[in-house]
Amino acid sequence: METIEQQVRELFCWLCQTPHPSGEEAALRERIADRLRGLGLHPWADTRGNLVCDLPGREGAPLTAVQAHIDMVCAVGSPDYVPSRDPIRPIVRDGFLCTAGESSLGADCGAGAAVMLWLAEHPAPQRPPLRLLFTVDEEVGLGGARDLDPACVDGVRYLINTDGFHWGRIVIGSAGGVREHFTRALTHSNAPELPNGRAYRLKISGLRGGHSGFDIGKTRANALILLGELLRETRMESPFALIDLSGGTAFNAIPYEATADILTIAPAQDAIEQIWDKIYARIQKNDPDARLEIQDIDIPSRVWSGDTASGLLTVLGGFADGVYARHPSGVVSDSSNLGHIYYKDGMVCLDAMLRCMDAQAEQALQLSHRTVCAMCGFAGQIVSRYPAWPAQDNGTLQTLAAQCYLDATGQEAEVTVQHVGLEPSHLLAKNEQMECICVGMELLDCHSPQERWKLDTIEPFVEMIQRLLSRLSTAPQP
Repeated sequence: METIEQQVRELFCWLCQTPHPSGEEAALRERIADRLRGLGLHPWADTRGNLVCDLPGREGAPLTAVQAHIDMVCAVGSPDYVPSRDPIRPIVRDGFLCTAGESSLGADCGAGAAVMLWLAEHPAPQRPPLRLLFTVDEEVGLGGARDLDPACVDGVRYLINTDGFHWGRIVIGSAGGVREHFTRALTHSNAPELPNGRAYRLKISGLRGGHSGFDIGKTRANALILLGELLRETRMESPFALIDLSGGTAFNAIPYEATADILTIAPAQDAIEQIWDKIYARIQKNDPDARLEIQDIDIPSRVWSGDTASGLLTVLGGFADGVYARHPSGVVSDSSNLGHIYYKDGMVCLDAMLRCMDAQAEQALQLSHRTVCAMCGFAGQIVSRYPAWPAQDNGTLQTLAAQCYLDATGQEAEVTVQHVGLEPSHLLAKNEQMECICVGMELLDCHSPQERWKLDTIEPFVEMIQRLLSRLSTAPQP
C-alpha cells in the first residue's frame, strides 16, 4: 500500500506533466477539472480562470476553503529547456524532490495543489464542507486572486492557503508588493576600429538565487548587481564598448545568472579576472559556487551607444537592491529586488519588485528607483501592486492550526508574518469575514533550478491538515 508521501508525490508529478508557467495555466486547469469530474465532483471556473470545486462535509460545519495557485516561476537552467513546451521532470535525490537542474521544480505552489487533489481523492467523514480553490497568475502580482469572482469565496469562514515554504510555520499576515518596470530606448553606434581590440562574453553564474521574498534576507548575491560592479571596475582598467547585457528571469526571483558582451580596446582578461577575484572573496560565504566565465567572441560591427551603456551601468550601481529594513525580531520588513534585465521591442527593460510592510518605506524605495533611473534616461511605471495582509492574531483558525501542529509533531509552531505577497491579501477583500492562515511543507531555493521539496514533511503536513479539518468540522458557526 502506498504511503501518503508517495500518493502526494505522484499527484505532483502528474501536475508536472503539463507546462504551467504564469499566464499559461489553462491546459493544467482543464486537466485538474477533468480529474475532479472523474471523482463525481462539479468544478467550475470564474472568468479569470480560477478553478473552484466543492467537496461535501459535515452538515452545519463552517465552509472551509483550501487554496493554492497553479502557475509557477519556471527558472531555466538549461538552454534546451522551453518552459511553455517542456514538462517539469522531478527526481528524488537525498530525501528531496528536485529536478536535474534544467528548470525550477514548481513545488511553489504545486506541492499545495497536489495535497488538495489528495484531499479530493481521500474523502473523510470528519470534515467541514470543503472548497478547493486553484488560482492563476499568482507569480505575476497575485493576478488571479486580485481578479477573483467574489462568488468563489462567498460563504467561506476559514481559508487555508498552502503557499508556505516552511513546515512548522503558520503565517497570519504578509507584506504588500509593487512590481516596477523601467525602459529606455536602445541606441547603437558603429563599433570602433581597434587594432588591438578584443571582444569578450562575461557570464556570472552559479549563484544561489531564490525567491525575492523568502530568500532576500539570506544575503544572497544578485548576479545583475555583481555584473554591474564588475563592468564599472573593468571600465576603470580598460575602457570598453558594451555589446549586450542581460540577466535574471522574473520580478520576484533573485538573479543567479547574468551575461554581458564587451569590446575592449586591448586584451583585458587578466584585469577582469583580478576584479572578479575581489568580488568573489566578498560573496563566497553565501554563494560559494559563484563563478565568472570569460569567452572570446567575434568583434561585432555595432555596439550600444555610450549614453545607453553608461546609463545602464549607472543604474546598476545606484539601484537600491536587497534588504532595506528589518523588524526587531529579525524578519525582513522592507526590500527591493532587481530581478530581470532584457531587450524587447527596441528597449532596454528592467523589472524590479518591492516588498514592504511599511508604507513610508515603500514610498522611499519607489522614489529612489525612479530618481536613479530618470537620471539615466529610463522611464518607469508600476506594473501591479497588492496590499499587505494585516496580521490576524489569535483567531480560531490560527489557534486550532497551532494545536494540530503540536498534536502531529509534539513541537510548537512558529506563528509569524511573512515577507512575501500572499493571496489572502486580495482574498480577504472579497470576503472580510474570513479567517486565513498560510501553511506549507519545507521548500528550498524556490524560483531557481536548485528548488527542492523535503519529502519527509509531506506526511506530517497532510496529517496536520486532516486534524485541522476535523477540528473545524465541529467548530461553531459564528
